[in-house]
Amino acid sequence: MSFLKYILIRKTFVLAEKSELEIMKVFTLVGLQLSGKSSHGHRLREEKGFPMVETGHAVYHELKRQNLEVNHINTTKVIKELLTQDPTAFTRVILEYEKEKYHDSQVLLLNGVKSPEEIEYARKYFGKKNVFVLGFHACQETRFNRVTNPDRFLVSGKYHEKTKEDSDLAKWDNFVSRDVREIWLGIGNAFATANEIIVTENRIWPFCSFDQSYQNFKKYILFKLEN
Repeated sequence: MSFLKYILIRKTFVLAEKSELEIMKVFTLVGLQLSGKSSHGHRLREEKGFPMVETGHAVYHELKRQNLEVNHINTTKVIKELLTQDPTAFTRVILEYEKEKYHDSQVLLLNGVKSPEEIEYARKYFGKKNVFVLGFHACQETRFNRVTNPDRFLVSGKYHEKTKEDSDLAKWDNFVSRDVREIWLGIGNAFATANEIIVTENRIWPFCSFDQSYQNFKKYILFKLEN
């Protein structure tokens, strides 16, 4: 039985488990590729020790299971196939598969959500009042220029699969195609539900403006944790 099929069968949760999850505050990071989600999330994780789960890792697990190379074509194929069947597939899978990362925490960063269905699933999983959506925004040209930014490797270089994917994204046509794919999946509708917008627009980011946008990001999360 495949990694995804096994976990997708488990669509109900033991009430005791759910009650524990409902005391957790979850910050869902939504935005197009290279808008700054992972960079901000990793910084906060390193600084505060908050666990972060990334839906993209579920995609890499499935690519590995199918013995497919990590590239734009294969990633698009797997994502479209599975999300057409269940738009919550990767969020559902990674929350279950990496549960040990956050089960005893009172805060979670959920990175890479691409549709309103995934946000609604998180609200059912953790409790509606405990889920907050942060939208990350920067224009397309700015985001594309970040693919080859040296600081990008500080995040993507920790994950072999992500580094391989970046080599494909350095081609403009692939980059645009991925934007189109994510819009098709509903990321715009997910972004529209944001409780807070983190603007990372700066053509020389992260060398100048990252600290400012990071402080805005951290301030919002810490405020919600205290209130």
